Amino acid sequence: MNEIKNIKCSEVTQNELKFAVYHTSDFLPFMQKLNIPHRHNYYMILLNEKGNGSQLIDFKECPIEPLSVTCMYNGQIHQWLDFDKIEGYILVFESDFFALRYQNYQLSEFSFLTYRHNQPYLKIAVEKFEHIKSIAIWMLNEYKTNEADYEKSLRSLLNLLLIDLNRLFEPISKNTEFSQSLQLVHHFEELIDKHYKQKHFVKEYASIMYIRPNYLNSVCNDVVNIAAGELIRNRILLEAKRLLIHEQKTVAEIAYELGFEDNSYFGRFFKKYENITPDAFKRKFINTSQFYQL
Repeated sequence: MNEIKNIKCSEVTQNELKFAVYHTSDFLPFMQKLNIPHRHNYYMILLNEKGNGSQLIDFKECPIEPLSVTCMYNGQIHQWLDFDKIEGYILVFESDFFALRYQNYQLSEFSFLTYRHNQPYLKIAVEKFEHIKSIAIWMLNEYKTNEADYEKSLRSLLNLLLIDLNRLFEPISKNTEFSQSLQLVHHFEELIDKHYKQKHFVKEYASIMYIRPNYLNSVCNDVVNIAAGELIRNRILLEAKRLLIHEQKTVAEIAYELGFEDNSYFGRFFKKYENITPDAFKRKFINTSQFYQL
C-alpha cells in the first residue's frame, strides 16, 4: 500500500490563480496521473455530459453518468477509476479564489461542498444541464482569453454556477429564520473541520460560538436532523478511516494524531460507531478493495 499523496491545487491548475476550468479531454493527462488515491486541497466539480465512468471518493465508488454532476470538497481522498470515455467539464478551485470576491460569503454557504454530504452526486434533466453547461463554457472562454478583469468575471460566474447547483441539491426555499440557523450550522461545521483533532465535545465549540451547548444541539437537529455531537464524531471517524487506509501509521499513532491520548479509548470509540475495531477495519478494507492494491 502506497502512502496517500497530497495534491495541491497549483499542480492541477498550473497557475497561481487557484482556479482552472477544463474540458475533460484536456484534463485527461491529470486523470491518468491521479488514478491512484490522492487527497485534494481544493474543490472539484465534474459536469459530465456524455459517456460513463467511475471514481472512488472516500471509500465509496461513485458512478459517472451522462448528464450528471459530482462535487468534491477539499480534504477528500479521491481516485479516478474509469474515465477514458467521459465528456464534459471540470472545475478546480480553492476557497481563497472565491473569497477574494465575496469577502463575507464563504463556500460553506453551499452545504453540498461540506463533509455532511458524503457524495454530492446528481443526475440532471437535459434543460438544467444545458443551462449549467452554458456557464461552464462561458467560464472556459473567459479562462482562455485572459481579457481585462477576467478573474472578476470568473469569480462571478463561479458564484452563479454554485447558486444553480445549490438549487438542485437544496431545492426547498428557506425562510429568514431557517437561513440564520443554517448559517450557524455552517459556522459550526467550519469550526469542526478546523479543530476536530483537538476538540471532541459540543461544549467546546459552543464556547467558541458564545452559545449554549443545548441550543447548538437543538439547531443542528432542526436544520440538518443530526445532533451536534454526531457531526463532530462523523468528522473524526471520517479522518480516522482515511488515515487507517491511506497512511502507513499504527493505530496508536493515528489515535494520538486525532487527539486520543488513550489508544484503547480510541479503539472503543471507533468500534462503538463503526461496529469494528480500527485494525479489523484496515485489514478488511485493504483485503477486499481492488482499488488499493497498487
